[in-house]
Amino acid sequence: MVAGKSVIVTGGAKGIGRFIAHSFADQGANVAIADIDEQRLLRTSGELGEKGVKSLAIPTDVTNESSVQAMTEYVYETFGSIDILVNDAAVVPHFMWKDKERWPKVEDMDTSFFWDTVLGVALRGTFLVSKHTVPYMREKRSGHIINLHGGGGVTPPGALAYATAKDSLITFTKFHAEEVRDSNICVVIISPGAAIATEDAPEEARNRMPGPDYVGPRFVLCAEASMEMSGKLLDYEDGVLVVKE
Repeated sequence: MVAGKSVIVTGGAKGIGRFIAHSFADQGANVAIADIDEQRLLRTSGELGEKGVKSLAIPTDVTNESSVQAMTEYVYETFGSIDILVNDAAVVPHFMWKDKERWPKVEDMDTSFFWDTVLGVALRGTFLVSKHTVPYMREKRSGHIINLHGGGGVTPPGALAYATAKDSLITFTKFHAEEVRDSNICVVIISPGAAIATEDAPEEARNRMPGPDYVGPRFVLCAEASMEMSGKLLDYEDGVLVVKE
């Protein structure tokens, strides 16, 4: 059960992160959302507070270590613990939305966009927030870290940067899980299950594609996963978590 536990959701101001934050609040967890979108942060945090749980809205750049460290310290000082971390922050291309341009091919791609922006938010961000959260989990000898997988079709070209960033998190999850296993910290990775039309999607996409509620309870279930699942890429099938081969 996650009731009464403390959760951090990066990228939690909008989209899938917002849905994840609501999912935990609905189960009675106290939720801190960390995002660069300050206006949406405050709005979403207000929504969470209306559910009768404690909520924090913390402006955070997950690629900046000082920003991340300050965020995790504030969550711990306010909530008294950090039990669950959801690393949702990412630069998402939303190729399935109508009129969304494919990203450039390697030879045409701006180096800073690939390495600093796309990989920076997804991989460096996951690394930094995990780095500064784990000590608080070790203190209690328990915790769950949930990383987000995703992808894109090989054709037509354009998804290379995003898919590389997300697939790299499978390896990160596998190796990080072994580093923290002795402290009873479970590290898993799971995708939302489909390309999602968030609240920012055009009406055409929202009529055609699944919305955030398609995600269901998978992230709450990941926060209850056993240590046997640690290090694994998971999926959600018929109401239960399964290891994805």
